[in-house]
Amino acid sequence: MTSRHGHSLLSLSYTLLLYFISPLLLTLTVVQALRTRDSRYLRQRFGFYQRTQFPKPVWIHAASVGEVIAAEPLVHSLKKRFPQIPIIVTTGTPAGGEVARLRLAETIDHAYLPIDFPGAVRRFLRQIKPACALIMETELWLNLYRTCSTMNIAVLLINGRLSSRTLNAQHLLHHFYATTLASVDMILARSATDKDGFVALGASPDRVKVIGNIKFAAAANETSAQPVISRPYVLMASTHDNEELRILKLWKTQQRRHLLVIAPRHPDRLTDILKQLQPLSDNIAVRSRNDPVSSQTEVYIVDTVGELTMFMASADLVFMGGSLVRSGGHNILEPARLGKTIVFGPHMDNFLDESEVLLAHGAAIQISDDEELKACLARLLESKEERDEVGARAQSLVQQYQDVAERYVDEIEARCNLSYD
Repeated sequence: MTSRHGHSLLSLSYTLLLYFISPLLLTLTVVQALRTRDSRYLRQRFGFYQRTQFPKPVWIHAASVGEVIAAEPLVHSLKKRFPQIPIIVTTGTPAGGEVARLRLAETIDHAYLPIDFPGAVRRFLRQIKPACALIMETELWLNLYRTCSTMNIAVLLINGRLSSRTLNAQHLLHHFYATTLASVDMILARSATDKDGFVALGASPDRVKVIGNIKFAAAANETSAQPVISRPYVLMASTHDNEELRILKLWKTQQRRHLLVIAPRHPDRLTDILKQLQPLSDNIAVRSRNDPVSSQTEVYIVDTVGELTMFMASADLVFMGGSLVRSGGHNILEPARLGKTIVFGPHMDNFLDESEVLLAHGAAIQISDDEELKACLARLLESKEERDEVGARAQSLVQQYQDVAERYVDEIEARCNLSYD
């Protein structure tokens, strides 16, 4: 009784906090909708949807770009096994929505997840009436999950993972996580470490099962046979603030025929990036401005959405950003699947399992600081043989995990009513 009372009190406090900051949430939502010129974002974040034409669709939530890419093999595997199944994918960001529409347009219907207000959540669920909710990785929304439980909608966490920040959160947040996880029917975790983490947060051990990392199964998009740039280049992918400047400084110390291509994680940082880099180079071209790449171009900034895989495909080497700074790194499996030599820095907390697997098989290279990165680039750009060997090991390793998406579909089929006869 005390536990139930405690859960109710926490839920009430959480909801009151949401309402208290609702003016800020409304302002941020309006700004984002205006910036992206997407009126759906404003309507749907507050739970206003057109009634879906699909009967009991499978609903997959993928927070942003990384989760959408991770969900792609799951969508294809579900469609292969259940061709008649309708699928709705929700995202929390316009960038995630854009990638979902680019990569899955013919397979899914897209919507934005409502903010976790009880009324918005109820409107959303009453409109789409999902057969089940498949939540990619770790999105914990108390009101959403409790409403799903009340409406008998099974909630499954797919590729469940936990960051060290979540595990080391304050006691009050642990109570919030435990209360939220109580409404989750099954957590399908990517690793034994993640399973232990969910149990430590309060999940029942019999509701957590290790399936494997679905990102190993992600299918790379088809890319053009023709290189997008005529010059050989090195790709700095998904970079964060301060990384671009550090990379260009060390790049300037080396006289190379290669072009430096920088694809920032957040393209809207272009103005700040140019402000940092232009004092070091007069020869910077920008993708969104359709600047040409000449023999004199030193840096090419790819500030577009949905083109990263295309640029990875023709790169001689890929450095994964978010790893020189404490951002936890980004998905290294996509370049691995393409057979690319991958280099990353010391901060790979968000992709620890993936990086450890690749490193253990000699399928990637980790550097500890800028000086090591400079030496590593110099060595690899001199040795095509080493690049080819590392890339081949990465590609072969990823191919060994191709059945993981099917294993997830097995679990989903066992726990969701996917009959559409």
